[in-house]
Amino acid sequence: MFQSQVSMLVAGLFGLQMAVVFAVLQRTPGMGRAGLNFWVVGDLLVTAATVLLAAHDYLPEWLTLNLADMVMTAALSLMVYGTRCFFGRRGRAGALCLLNLAVLAGAVYFDWSGAPPSGPALLFALANIYLPLALLHVVAPQVPAKRGTGRLAALSLGLIALACAGMGVYQAADLALLPAGLAWLAKGPPEETFTLLHAFGIVSLSVSFALLAHDSLRRRLEHRASYDDLTDVLTRGAYWEALEDACKQADRLQRPLTVAFIDLDHFKAINDLYGHLAGDSVLRHFSGLLRKSVRMGDFVGRLGGEEFGIVMPDASLDQGRAISLRLNMLVRATPCPSEPDAISYTVSVGMAERLPGEGADALMRRADNALYDAKTMGRNCVSTQPVERIAGVARTPRMRISQAS
Repeated sequence: MFQSQVSMLVAGLFGLQMAVVFAVLQRTPGMGRAGLNFWVVGDLLVTAATVLLAAHDYLPEWLTLNLADMVMTAALSLMVYGTRCFFGRRGRAGALCLLNLAVLAGAVYFDWSGAPPSGPALLFALANIYLPLALLHVVAPQVPAKRGTGRLAALSLGLIALACAGMGVYQAADLALLPAGLAWLAKGPPEETFTLLHAFGIVSLSVSFALLAHDSLRRRLEHRASYDDLTDVLTRGAYWEALEDACKQADRLQRPLTVAFIDLDHFKAINDLYGHLAGDSVLRHFSGLLRKSVRMGDFVGRLGGEEFGIVMPDASLDQGRAISLRLNMLVRATPCPSEPDAISYTVSVGMAERLPGEGADALMRRADNALYDAKTMGRNCVSTQPVERIAGVARTPRMRISQAS
C-alpha cells in the first residue's frame, strides 16, 4: 500500500509541475488567450485527486475513490476545452458541463441506492472513453498541419489520448464482463488502480500539450522577430538574410535573381497632410498590395520607413519588371481607404538583376541606384539598372509608367 501511495504522490507532483509550466507559458505575451489556464486548473485538479487517493487509508472509501474519479473527469474536461480554445475551436463548454453533472448525479445515485461499487466505476470509465476521444478529435487534424516539433508533439498527444481511451474501454469491459475486477493487477479496488493510471495518462497528455504550446510560442516569437509589426512583411534583418540565402542558391543552381527597391513617393507630405496614423494606414495598405503582386516564393521586406524590397528568386529582369509594373499600376488604381477621402499615392521602383558572383550588398546597391534614377525621372515609375554603366555589362533601358489613367 505504501508503494501505491508513493506512486499517487509522484503523479500528483508531476501534475503540480505541469500546472506551473502552463502558468508560466500563459504569462508569456501572446499566449494569454490560448486556453492554457484550463490546463493549469486541470493539472491542479489531478494533483488534488492523487492526494485523495494517497489518503485512502485515512478517509472513507466512497469519498476517496468516487470524489477522485469525479475530480479527474473534471480535470480532463477542462483540458479538452482548453485544447479547443488553443486551436481556435471554442464551444462544447455546455456539453462538457452536462457530462460532469451526469457523472456526479450517477455517482450520487449509485452510492445512495446501495448499488455495487462497479456501478460508479463503470460510469467514470465511460467518461474516460469519451473525453480522450474528444481530445483526439481536436488534435488529429493538427498533425498534418504542423511540422517539426509541433507535429511530433501533436502526434504524441493524439496517441496518448488514444491510449487513455483504450484504457477506459478495457476498464469498462472488465467491469461489465468480469465482476471480479482486476485483482491480478493491483491489491486495491480496480477503480483505484485505473484512477492512478488515468492520472499518469493525464500528466502525459499535459507534457505533450506543453511541447505543443511551446512550439506555438516559439513560432510566434520567430514571426515577431522576423516580421514587421505594422506591415506584416519581413523586417530589414530578415530581408537581408533571405536575400543572402537567395544569392547563394542562385550561385548553386545557376539561376537568375532579381531584386526591387521600392519607395513611396512624397510619403513625408502624406504624414504632414493627413497625420501619422493615416501614414501608417498607407503603409499597411501598400504592404497588402505588395503581397498580392508578388509570386509564390518571393520575399517582401520593409527596409526602413517607407522603403520596401522584393527578392525574386528564379526571375529574370524582364520577369521582375513585369511584377513591378503590375504593382505600380495596382497602387495607382487602388487608393488607401481613409476618412473623409481616400488617400492616393504612388511608388518609385528601382530594379537590378544579379550578376554572376555578385553579393547581396552590391546587388541592392545597384537597385538603390536604379531607385534614385526613377526619382530623378519624376517618380511614379520603374527604373532598371543604375545610372552608371557596369564594366562589361550593357545597360538595360529604363521603363517609365505613363501618368495617364
